[in-house]
Amino acid sequence: MKINFECKKCKKPFNSEVGKIAINPTTFRPDFELPITCPRCGVRTINDVFLTELGQFQRTDATWDL
Repeated sequence: MKINFECKKCKKPFNSEVGKIAINPTTFRPDFELPITCPRCGVRTINDVFLTELGQFQRTDATWDL
């Protein structure tokens, strides 16, 4: 599954293949099967990116049945 993020470092939006998405039961934050990879800055953590409006929709759509 591809999710749209904005990198906090370079301030550019990008799509990243994250694989399967699960919700961490402790933190209630998404856990991604694959690392988030900004094409300019490389591998980023969930704290290094913003979820764009499109990304929010994509994540909700992917986790609707969890």
